[in-house]
Amino acid sequence: MVVEDAEALRSNPVVVIGLLEGHKNLLEFTYITNPGAAWSMLSDYPEALTVLALTALLAILFFRNALELYKPAHQLIFGLITGGVAGNLGDRLFRKPAEVVDFIDFFLPVINYDYPVFNIADSAIFIGAFSYMIIGLIDAKKDKENKKMMDQSVK
Repeated sequence: MVVEDAEALRSNPVVVIGLLEGHKNLLEFTYITNPGAAWSMLSDYPEALTVLALTALLAILFFRNALELYKPAHQLIFGLITGGVAGNLGDRLFRKPAEVVDFIDFFLPVINYDYPVFNIADSAIFIGAFSYMIIGLIDAKKDKENKKMMDQSVK
């Protein structure tokens, strides 16, 4: 199915995965614009979010050695993060008003929670940041074990 008018998705979302009749759909594609960050935080400051996104991209560029971007896993992780930030930044720079287009609407029936609408760039940022945290924890554990082994070998 091709959607010719994105605005039509506001009132008629495309059902991707439906649940039982009479219940909210598990996954829909819709059309919402968001001037803020996740969960519409800082919606009153879209210009500040634009500057923050640009600053984040520049910081990753300038601090790439400290971020260990020579490691393949870190390259993948920061590829996700920078790709997501750049995608949302593109929306903010080239859309008037400066808003990001969100379109993935996900419902969690087990806890009866309608997750806030998001986009692929948001997913990339989340997966990248979460992966970086996990790798950091694993690396910290390895460093601690190595230090312990070094201390034991010195004694």
